[in-house]
Amino acid sequence: MPRLPTPDAPPMTMSEAIGGPRGIIDSSIPTVAFVTVNAEAGLTAGIAVAIAAALGLLVLRIVRREPTQQTFSGLFAVAVAAFVASRTGDAKGFFLPGIAKNALGVVVALLSVVLRRPIAGYLMAGLDARYVGWKDDPRQRRAAVWATLVWGAVFALRFGVQGVLYLADESGWLAAANIALGLPLFGLAVLASFAIVRRLAPLPPEPPAASGAAVVEGEVVEGEVVRADPPSPEAPVVDPLRPPR
Repeated sequence: MPRLPTPDAPPMTMSEAIGGPRGIIDSSIPTVAFVTVNAEAGLTAGIAVAIAAALGLLVLRIVRREPTQQTFSGLFAVAVAAFVASRTGDAKGFFLPGIAKNALGVVVALLSVVLRRPIAGYLMAGLDARYVGWKDDPRQRRAAVWATLVWGAVFALRFGVQGVLYLADESGWLAAANIALGLPLFGLAVLASFAIVRRLAPLPPEPPAASGAAVVEGEVVEGEVVRADPPSPEAPVVDPLRPPR
């Protein structure tokens, strides 16, 4: 499981946050396929091609033995969107589940802050055990509040832009907004959250593991040369060539 970057660790890159260029492409293909085929061959064909594209990406990842969690999530999202579009009989219905999900995200984020249980705090504790006590630490709690507000702003932006385009019946622009405000914006939010946590609630680096190796004479330990203690004058001298009694 990924960990929140500590002060001595390099920050997560944008590519890592959004799954790299492959992550953007994989998330965009089913949406682009749906809008393109729907414009040329109708809603039913668009739905079929979108689901086929999502399944093809999943099979490709399995064959290549690549991580499939993101692709499974994408397939599920496409299946739900296709079902809603088929029920509404309109191409813009394909984007309705995403709009509803973002509206719910805004409500959950703001409600968690109002109740003084910002959702980002639980994510921080899940990613790094040193944040388990975030509720009792003012700095960590403040970082969790600001990180939660960042995600609330992301959900609000997505909901506002896509909601306006949905009401305007602009399926093509809905697809463009869905891609632009998808993984790229998600990556920016992840980086912003990490930056807030590192700034407001930095943690010391984890202590090094204790070493059980024996110290030998002449070894340099923290700038000092270890010397063996001379034998005690009261200790008996043992002749190695003399057999024991």
